[in-house]
Amino acid sequence: MPSVVATIKVKEDKIEEAKGFLKQLSADTLANEAGTLAYTVHQRKDEPATFVFYEKYADDAAFAQHGENLKARGKDFAAILAGPPDIVLLDEV
Repeated sequence: MPSVVATIKVKEDKIEEAKGFLKQLSADTLANEAGTLAYTVHQRKDEPATFVFYEKYADDAAFAQHGENLKARGKDFAAILAGPPDIVLLDEV
């Protein structure tokens, strides 16, 4: 099963907006993507503009589908991101 740890940094003046957007994104993802088993967003206590996602997918096809779904939200991400995400791909052992 593929898993992901993704870290994003948002613009300092967009932290509250990002919290709302990312919480809704998490809820929408879990509700609408059957192959997404976990999609949890966390905010760093020591860096409030940094958010970390833990994601787990049933298979590679579900992971690919999630990527396609995220493309549709690109404009929303562009409004809050302070730079490119740091994405670590993992395989459960």
